[in-house]
Amino acid sequence: MSSSRLVLVAAVLVAFGSAAYGQNADMTAEPTSGDLLLLQALRGERSVGSTSVLPPRLSDLLRPATVLDTFRRYLVVYYAPLGDTVQSRWSMFSPRDGRFAVATMRDSIATLRVDASGYVRGGTLHWNANDPIGAGRLSVRAIGQIARNWSFVLDLANGVLFRGEPERIAVSDPEMWRAARLFTDQRSFYDRAIGAVQYEGSLGRIRIGRDAVGWGYSPLGGLLLSVAEPLFDHLLADVQYAGVRFSYVHGAVIGSDSAGNDVPTKFIAAHRLQFDPSDRLSIAVSDAVVYSGRGLDVGYLNPLGFYVSSGLASSERNERDNSLLALEAAWRPLDGTLVYGSLLADDISFGTLSDTSWRGNNNKYAWQLGLAQSVGTLALPALVVGEYVRINPFVYSHRTIVNAWTSQGEILGALQQPNSDRWTLAATVWLAPRLRFNLRADYIRWGENWLDSTGRIATAVVPGTTIAVPVGNVGGDASRGDGDVLPEPLAVGNRFLRGNVSHTRRVQAQVSLEPLVNVFVDIRAEYVHRTGGNAPMERWWWWVQLRVGY
Repeated sequence: MSSSRLVLVAAVLVAFGSAAYGQNADMTAEPTSGDLLLLQALRGERSVGSTSVLPPRLSDLLRPATVLDTFRRYLVVYYAPLGDTVQSRWSMFSPRDGRFAVATMRDSIATLRVDASGYVRGGTLHWNANDPIGAGRLSVRAIGQIARNWSFVLDLANGVLFRGEPERIAVSDPEMWRAARLFTDQRSFYDRAIGAVQYEGSLGRIRIGRDAVGWGYSPLGGLLLSVAEPLFDHLLADVQYAGVRFSYVHGAVIGSDSAGNDVPTKFIAAHRLQFDPSDRLSIAVSDAVVYSGRGLDVGYLNPLGFYVSSGLASSERNERDNSLLALEAAWRPLDGTLVYGSLLADDISFGTLSDTSWRGNNNKYAWQLGLAQSVGTLALPALVVGEYVRINPFVYSHRTIVNAWTSQGEILGALQQPNSDRWTLAATVWLAPRLRFNLRADYIRWGENWLDSTGRIATAVVPGTTIAVPVGNVGGDASRGDGDVLPEPLAVGNRFLRGNVSHTRRVQAQVSLEPLVNVFVDIRAEYVHRTGGNAPMERWWWWVQLRVGY
């Protein structure tokens, strides 16, 4: 390595300083990390802005707490020996404060924990007919640190569907639904892989790998990035100094064209600049872009570039790339109460902001308003969240269809399609850090695209030509951005909820408990009733899962 490169590496390391715990929490395996962050932010034990970028750092979770200390102590044991202060310890298949691991190791340089897990699941799906649900999975996880500042996580899992048709049973589990392997070959096996390496210092962290990423203040998921969406490979930088926090992500996602075929390359990039004038108030602005059909774009690799301007630098970027802007805010007026909101602009044309005709179709917005209220006592904490989200027509989509803000056909932010709104009421009660009850009810209105007799978007021929245009596209599908501005005389304004409107009522119930150390029981149930639209239906399912390990 040349001397100039050594100087550059040294400068980066010095800038990030040092930290005690470099590892991130594993949010795909245990929800306690997110629970603790949210409850502490609500009760005034941490700043509102400290919870805005997920997954959280263990250094944020394992520090001493004045309230909710049972959650912190649980995580200290769960991630042991990562949070220990002892100089050295080696063990295999031995309990640590009652919790077993395959192996744990700690010395003056490295710390490692290796776990294994397996589950069996059984239940029923009712959707025009009754289908039995039978599944199982084995997984292994290694998490650790090297020289205080470097850390890693590796989680490999393979599952098998014993009973049921994949296309039907997969609706009961996002992990199955996103596993392309389940729908090919033997139609029985599915897998998941998580892996990331991170460098963390006193100012922040740099992380590269495949994991969940979440931005925003909503306990139910942000408009731009949500941990509930598909995992993707990414580079993440998250830096904080005083009341300013800067986050950057550049990732490779899985895109598809209008026929559902995979595209060769698809990338997303985003910046987030957050200001915390006090522990009670946090404000953030973000810009993001989607591009595809070429290799890594150095202009979008720049962590300090403004993507909207970068996208206007050439005709190719301007026509093909999809840029977004977002403004977020969260305020804790009283301890126990959190008010939050987001505004997302997919496209802006200031000259036609108030124009409701087709000339105003370039203006595409979404917004989110919510209230989270902590109730109960320290011994029995509970949380109630009320939220409204409205996604206007064609938001997240793009005229270059493959450049929608999606991965594996799912929107990376809000859990709903454009041209829809959602009212949500959710409640969570914790009897212990690993004994939680969650109930959520959603009411969703959705202006679905008009379809023809073959199930495709309806088209019409422009008068005087032979050109067919998608007049049935009312902006109700993020994967179809064509047709937002039709040629005259077919041009119409993209009015909210124009189209074949459906009404969906959805109720979800979850119970997670750990009756014995390393033994978990998870119960999930969902009821969905959709009227109107292109596919009215009534569906419900439930399953019970016994999991041993982590």
